[in-house]
Amino acid sequence: MRIESLDAMYASSSPMIQIEEGYADWLDYKGMGELKARAEELDGRTYPHREALASILRTQQAEYGPLSEAMERKLEAFANGDAYTMVTGQQVGVFGGPLFAVYKLLTVLKRAKQAEAVLNKPVLPIFWMATEDHDYAEINHVFVPQPMSRQFRKETLSVVPLAGKASVGELEFDRLKIELVQMLQRMLLAETETVHTPSLYRELVDVLQQSHSFAQFFGKMMRRFVGQEFLLFDPHQKEVRTLGQTAFGRLIKGHDEVKQAFLQAYEPGMPEVELNREAAHVFYHDGTRELLTKEGDVFTTKRGHRFTEAELLAEIEAHPERFSNNVVSRPLMQDYLFPTLAYVAGPGEIAYWLQLRPLFHVFGWKMPILLPRLGAVLLSSNDEKKLRQEGVDLAEYLATPLPDHAFDDAAFDEQLYSYRALAAAVGKEAGRHGHRFESSAKQLLERLADEMRAEAKREQYRLNDRRIHLSTRLVPMNAPQERIWSMVPMLNRHGLDLFKRLFRAYETSEIERCLVKL
Repeated sequence: MRIESLDAMYASSSPMIQIEEGYADWLDYKGMGELKARAEELDGRTYPHREALASILRTQQAEYGPLSEAMERKLEAFANGDAYTMVTGQQVGVFGGPLFAVYKLLTVLKRAKQAEAVLNKPVLPIFWMATEDHDYAEINHVFVPQPMSRQFRKETLSVVPLAGKASVGELEFDRLKIELVQMLQRMLLAETETVHTPSLYRELVDVLQQSHSFAQFFGKMMRRFVGQEFLLFDPHQKEVRTLGQTAFGRLIKGHDEVKQAFLQAYEPGMPEVELNREAAHVFYHDGTRELLTKEGDVFTTKRGHRFTEAELLAEIEAHPERFSNNVVSRPLMQDYLFPTLAYVAGPGEIAYWLQLRPLFHVFGWKMPILLPRLGAVLLSSNDEKKLRQEGVDLAEYLATPLPDHAFDDAAFDEQLYSYRALAAAVGKEAGRHGHRFESSAKQLLERLADEMRAEAKREQYRLNDRRIHLSTRLVPMNAPQERIWSMVPMLNRHGLDLFKRLFRAYETSEIERCLVKL
């Protein structure tokens, strides 16, 4: 495995590039070079819930698989107030979700190790699983390639009760296990069988059978195929919500100030992102998940719940499990719970995090360091060979993917002009010896012309097969590879230790936009 730089995978305007070059005015800290300044800020804050949070983290890890001894020691240091954290997160997509989810995890692992070397203190890599999210459609599918087609088939799980209304952490999972096994079988049937296929299938079925929630399935996959050097965090627990009571209360009591700051957060030049600026940024759970909005002096939901500020604060105190964060307040809760040095983000997150800085200031904090995740294109030797055969390098191909060859009947007929003239002459000459000779000659020569046309079409098919291969592997459905492909096909092609090998190569590089030659 070899890693090379590949800036061409993103446009120059992408947040993945602009975070390093064009967004400095909207950040409190300008990258890893300001780790010590961020650590000093965190040292000035208190985290009285550290020990309780460490206990929750330790209990949660038992659901996903064992930690390394080194990670156990870091967790103990965290409980004692002698460690920082670095965080990333993503929805808990089936079979690990798109590849960029594991890239986020690899990035937070690398950056945490780098921070430890600078600060000489333990730094815990945290993967925040978005179990509070209610968008079932974000997690319930994979994309599967189809023979001789640039289009992938979307394999989607059936709907479960409360899907799209309740948090993902509340949805039934066990009833979907048979469907998930069938989905796995279809994923692998769409792939060429390799020496890794039987063991991969067995291991994934085993992980699936041991899982009883979307979070467990996601977490067990990450633990099995990425490693033991990170913590998986599930916020959808009463114990976690209890720790967050103070932060929920501050969001409610500071609603007007937060709203005003958020209304003024966008500045010209920032990426345009649709965000709800009117909400209280807290969900209330009563069978389904409902966003709170303040109207006058009353907090309301669309289903008719009404609370004064005092009533809502009392409800938070009595039933913290009934509250959760939305996309705007989750980063604030993260900073309240964890001494967060940095957050590792993808392009969409970078775009909206830029507008959250004023909200951190309302709480009296600075926004953590914002780091782009690893971006990668995985390139097999077979892919490289096909690029060479097409006479194009990868950067050129990513910028302008090659279309299918279209078969031009008219052009082919022009190529046969001389042949048809010769065939007519042969037929005429044969006719001088009798009509049946002329008829036989014409049939034979026409059949030969048909065979030449068929061979030309077969050659075009072979050329298009190569181009379709490149399209589906490198820019599937005209999207970045990391957004469509999942972990499973890559593990099948390149081995069950693929992402551990990728981390070892990535960890020792200084590249964040990577061409990975396998």
